[in-house]
Amino acid sequence: PNQINNVLAFPGVFRGLLDAKANDVTTEMLIKAAEAIASVVTDEQLRVDAVERAYRDHADDVYRVAYAILRDPDGAMDATHDAFAQAFRRWEQYDTNRPVRPWLHGIVTHVALDALRRRRVRVKAIDAIGRVQAVQPSTGPGSEEMVRHVADRDLGQVAMGELKPDVRAALVLRHYYGYDYAEIGTLLGTSSGTVGSTLSRAHAAIRRRFEAQGMTAPAT
Repeated sequence: PNQINNVLAFPGVFRGLLDAKANDVTTEMLIKAAEAIASVVTDEQLRVDAVERAYRDHADDVYRVAYAILRDPDGAMDATHDAFAQAFRRWEQYDTNRPVRPWLHGIVTHVALDALRRRRVRVKAIDAIGRVQAVQPSTGPGSEEMVRHVADRDLGQVAMGELKPDVRAALVLRHYYGYDYAEIGTLLGTSSGTVGSTLSRAHAAIRRRFEAQGMTAPAT
């Protein structure tokens, strides 16, 4: 910052003082100079810089939630890009006094759930005319770390795949990112009580899956 001031700010300030034949430097002059320099950068440029920084810092976090819901690497990548596109359009809604990651998680949760609903509509339409093709199971980057407490990754993935998309999202938000029930409820558009019961049923389902294979269920 000091080097930038020396190169860009101070020469312009002193040039202005000399042109105005000012005898001293007042606080008001400095404020006016700062406002003039700030006006050079447009709101659009500030928004682009902010969203690009958010993408660099949190793209993996956004992708992880998208994949938990969609279980498809390409779909999760599309949802990640769509989420950041929405973040760019809605940036003025972001409260800069709060962390950006939960806000991004809220956006991608709704984007991924909407994509899943559209996918289901397409599948039903294809089924109606007898052209359904088998969907091959897939894994993607980050899929092995969906649930932190699952000891056996393969079985953990099977157990996760058997859960509903919003339940998978709740598990990731709770156990990977540590959100409390109220925060998860806000992100998923439901109550904290519903989140608690959802997670309880999910833990029980995963436990049964492990026990069915003669394995010890992971602690939750």
